[in-house]
Amino acid sequence: MVAALEGVRVLDMGRLGPSAMISMMLADFGAEVISVTAETNPTPVKAPDNFWGFQGQMRMILRALNRNKTSITLNLKDDGDRATFLEMSDQSDVVIDDFRPATTDRLGVRYKFLSARNPRLSYCALSGYGQESTMGDQPGHDINFIAKAGLLDLIGRSDKPPTIPLFFLSDFGGAAMHGFSGVLLALLARHHTGRGQFIDISFVDTALTLANPLAFHILNGGEAPERGKSLYSGSYPNYSVYPCKDGGYVAVGCFEPWLWEKFCRAIGKPDLAKIEMSDPDARDAAREQLEAIFLTETAPNWEHRLGPENVCVTAVQTLADMLESNHIQHRGLIAETEHPRHGTERHLANTISLSHTPAKIFSAAPDPGENSSSLRARVSTPK
Repeated sequence: MVAALEGVRVLDMGRLGPSAMISMMLADFGAEVISVTAETNPTPVKAPDNFWGFQGQMRMILRALNRNKTSITLNLKDDGDRATFLEMSDQSDVVIDDFRPATTDRLGVRYKFLSARNPRLSYCALSGYGQESTMGDQPGHDINFIAKAGLLDLIGRSDKPPTIPLFFLSDFGGAAMHGFSGVLLALLARHHTGRGQFIDISFVDTALTLANPLAFHILNGGEAPERGKSLYSGSYPNYSVYPCKDGGYVAVGCFEPWLWEKFCRAIGKPDLAKIEMSDPDARDAAREQLEAIFLTETAPNWEHRLGPENVCVTAVQTLADMLESNHIQHRGLIAETEHPRHGTERHLANTISLSHTPAKIFSAAPDPGENSSSLRARVSTPK
């Protein structure tokens, strides 16, 4: 079976999760991805005791997001290693980096230089504020970028500080997904133009697109939403989370008026369907009634009872439970790989399902520099 990206060669110079996510998704669909790292120490076989410490998080990112790749150790400050990289880029279709702007100039691997040698090369650069910005090249992580983009201010309750999401909105939801799309668009455009291009991905810009409808509302004279007071923040009774008898929770997503009416009938409170959602007092009174009702049964019982009614009520379950669910098994979303040092590893499979050129997970993440010898042997480096 032919892979969707068979014949595409990618060099990933990134150091953290977003670039690794992009290149992993490309590798899942058949691209040859080479992770270029300055790292020389192998990944510990045993995970550090402190999962949330720096070493624990770095190990997780490396093992989870570098499957289907090979790895070479190159110090781009070294003339010989830089020459090796340039030879490799001459034979590649895509280069990815997550450096701060101007870093590639200092390293001698900027896009314009690589493109002059290989016009068909596309280059995806991930940075906090883009290659040119009034913010300059300030450093940051996900929390900084969603703070600057205006997203963090909208998450949580109005009487509390903003709530930090556990999931990386700018890193994965913004930069990685847009970077992946940008690379695919550049490869597609090359069929028409014969040339590659530069893909400028900003963590802040791409995070901002996650709030596109709200941005449109504000840009066209609408009132800016306040944290904890908007429909999607849980302050409206028809789109919220409620505690249940077992200590669990149910999520109610009755956004549409007809769905809200159907839900109210299903729980025996048809009068609630008539409340004015724009009235804060009416919303609070409805929430109080629903809170009392949901506390009478367990979350699974509510889902079992209301599921057949098609009213968008689900029990809140843990990530661990989801990963062991029948849905995950039926959809084939767990894959296994074998590594000579790390043994059997289970992966969340690629969730893009193509009927004729599906993703395939065939190898575990290599240790940093694991394939250096074989990859260097493929390159004829000037002496």
